[in-house]
Amino acid sequence: MEKLKDTLIVTATLGNRPSLDETVKSVESHGNGRVEHVIIAPKNAFESLSENYPNLNIIAEPDTCRGIYQALNHVFNLLGRDYKYLGFINDDDLWTENYPTLFDILDKNESIDVAYGRVCFVDENLKKIGEQTSFPFYKFFPDLLTRDIILFTQQATLMRSGLYFSEKGFDESFKLVADTKFWLSAIRNKAKLKATRKICAKYTIQKGQLSSNKELQGKEHQELLKMVPQRNRNRAGISVLLFRLFNIRIYLERFFINRSVYRA
Repeated sequence: MEKLKDTLIVTATLGNRPSLDETVKSVESHGNGRVEHVIIAPKNAFESLSENYPNLNIIAEPDTCRGIYQALNHVFNLLGRDYKYLGFINDDDLWTENYPTLFDILDKNESIDVAYGRVCFVDENLKKIGEQTSFPFYKFFPDLLTRDIILFTQQATLMRSGLYFSEKGFDESFKLVADTKFWLSAIRNKAKLKATRKICAKYTIQKGQLSSNKELQGKEHQELLKMVPQRNRNRAGISVLLFRLFNIRIYLERFFINRSVYRA
């Protein structure tokens, strides 16, 4: 008997990256048979993607779509209420064999709204070049945000669909950090998160990524900081110290092995 698919995972893509093949394979391999993987892309890529991935639901972006978060909102609002869990992954990133740990966290405790793990950084040839720092104390998220430290990334994050709809989706006025704003708002609204220290996804670092637009990213980050209360700014120094101590192994590895990789 086929397993019930209770998880919706979305990939927004332009449809022209060869790495999408590996992304699709990783979701299929590590989704435990419970994932509906949907790809949303511009209309000019719909036909080719439908031919390449006949077993996936391919959705053409509406004409009004102007960015990744609009695309994600479109799919989640269209289909998300039929699923227990929601998540998204870029077309050049991968799940690892540890991703099912996130399912386990949510399955075992219905009071947890979000499960998140760690990622490792890989190059375009999928060669590992470093590890992401992590922190299980999610209530420090606003403090650390004031120092430009993000606790987790979407590749290794899974949420209950109810949280997405209670937060009314992603703020489409942000092109790069709408998901960060989403998590900040959710935590301020008393959402409960739980972390695993396992590496659940691989994050590809390559030239030309939208996230490499540092000027826009900095501007949007400053807009986010307006949401952070002053008390979080005042205690940020202590929070950063605790964060650094918790991740001392990773910092030492970067210093001695991967000096070219920087990540908070």
